[in-house]
Amino acid sequence: MESIILHKITPEEFYEKIRTIIKEELKNELQKDQLLTREGALKMAGISNTVFLKAIAEGIVKPQLVKGRRKAMYLESEVLKIEKRRRVS
Repeated sequence: MESIILHKITPEEFYEKIRTIIKEELKNELQKDQLLTREGALKMAGISNTVFLKAIAEGIVKPQLVKGRRKAMYLESEVLKIEKRRRVS
């Protein structure tokens, strides 16, 4: 994080520095991706196990093996790409 010396800059420079700091922090936060278990992924996406398995087979979601865990984990950004299909009756 960058520090700003207030008595040496104008208000315009201050606001510009604040904007750049906020943009950098936001970019860093958006790059983080949560790892979810299968159960968490199903709850978050609101889909059935069958739809989830089809997404894995189609390559939309890729299982991630994490050291120290027995279960596969799934990236949140990939889970959110799964489309829910509704039956038309």
